[in-house]
Amino acid sequence: MTPRRIHLVSMLILVSLLAGCADWLPNRRAPPAVPHDLGWLPPPPVVSLEETPVVAVEAPPWLNEPALRFRRVGNDSTALLRYPDDYWISPPRELLFDRVQQSLLASRHVAPRPNSPRYRLEVRLLRFEQEQDGTRSESVVSLQALLLDPRNRRQFASPAITARVADTSPGAVGAVRGLGQATDQAIAELMTWLASVQAQNPAPEAAVETAPPASVGEGLRSFFPGPRPQR
Repeated sequence: MTPRRIHLVSMLILVSLLAGCADWLPNRRAPPAVPHDLGWLPPPPVVSLEETPVVAVEAPPWLNEPALRFRRVGNDSTALLRYPDDYWISPPRELLFDRVQQSLLASRHVAPRPNSPRYRLEVRLLRFEQEQDGTRSESVVSLQALLLDPRNRRQFASPAITARVADTSPGAVGAVRGLGQATDQAIAELMTWLASVQAQNPAPEAAVETAPPASVGEGLRSFFPGPRPQR
């Protein structure tokens, strides 16, 4: 082999080594983080509401951050981790608030009675995360709600609502899609419960003097004690 050819081969080997070590260079830029939302709003559930309630959503502090979180089932199941390169465009509490509002506006409404009360729906977001178990994972959304009737300050507590969706893709991609679907499933169940409570407790035919309405969040503070985040 001629000296010129040896030099050319050496240069090619050096270039290959530098390309392979590019990930270790200190000035190499990390890929940009990707923001996500819950995707398109699905067709609204077929429920009939006599009144569109005022909505408030509360959540624990870690769901007031835009992190996309997951946990591994097993010995370290108490560790709530986050994906480093993907995040929500707003905190899960706000995503749920907007989704509930959209679903209420898109639902079917019957003609309200003249003295139909202005209900207040207070939702507590309990879980919003991906569960990983070996090679499979599930997206989990859990919530509970309280409906306040301002006529007599009665409170109606929903059962715990939990939606689980098997992720079709691994990692962050599956978590984003699965959590969007699980959120819509949980809201559909919430809407069905809300319509049922309104139907079972209709406003009276005659006008009645209503009690002073409870402030938004008052019912949840009694139902879920602890500090209340500000919206």
